[in-house]
Amino acid sequence: MLDVAKPVVELKDVSVQYREVCVLDSITLEIYERDLVALIGPNGAGKSTLLGVILGLIKPSCGSVKLFGEEISPNNLRYVGYVPQKTQTQDSNFPSTVFETVLMGRVPRAGILHGLSEDDKRKVEEVLKMLGIYELRDRRIGQLSGGQSQRVLVAKALVSDPKLLLLDEPTSGIDAQSKTEFYEILGKLNSEVGITIILSSHDIGVVTKIANKVICINRSLFFCGRNSEFSPDLVLPGMYGYPVEVMHHDDHA
Repeated sequence: MLDVAKPVVELKDVSVQYREVCVLDSITLEIYERDLVALIGPNGAGKSTLLGVILGLIKPSCGSVKLFGEEISPNNLRYVGYVPQKTQTQDSNFPSTVFETVLMGRVPRAGILHGLSEDDKRKVEEVLKMLGIYELRDRRIGQLSGGQSQRVLVAKALVSDPKLLLLDEPTSGIDAQSKTEFYEILGKLNSEVGITIILSSHDIGVVTKIANKVICINRSLFFCGRNSEFSPDLVLPGMYGYPVEVMHHDDHA
């Protein structure tokens, strides 16, 4: 008998309203185990809000949200990793090292009242090697390049052994080569480690190429389906409100 993929995220008629402003309007969608989802939409479309709803940080005005088949709770949120938008450049004198920064990602699993063990440290080393940044373990976090910093943030999210990884515009401000390497890492985490990934991005041509599922929102849901069913020419003009040309860069240059 074939294994049937289970829903990791289920949203039903989810709306979010701030005073008189509707940020999300009646969003219904499902994301399944081992999906790599490209979440796309213009600025202000509600992508970050949608991720916040999934993380339990934003309570919907109406509708329901489930993680791993259950209502959101501290128990199932332990299996969710999150890489937020890069909001500011780190001070070059920031004292934390790469190893120390990533190790902090083990705290939710170990618990505040319990010290971090040798097993926790070995897990950090394992993830740093997997992401190709082990040689940077003793470097201060503020001395890294943009691409290196993003790998550290992913490593911090991965050391808690998440089943679901959310990334909010993770390649903003990093160079083309770093983007290429970063997307390759996400592909391996999805295909080889089996982590379900939701990737919010403006790199439409790239992320829709690596993703197996595409979600398009601009307050409302414009498309949710397999990559093979996604037609940019049909979906994007309506979502953006004007014609959109998608650039495909095979080398991401």
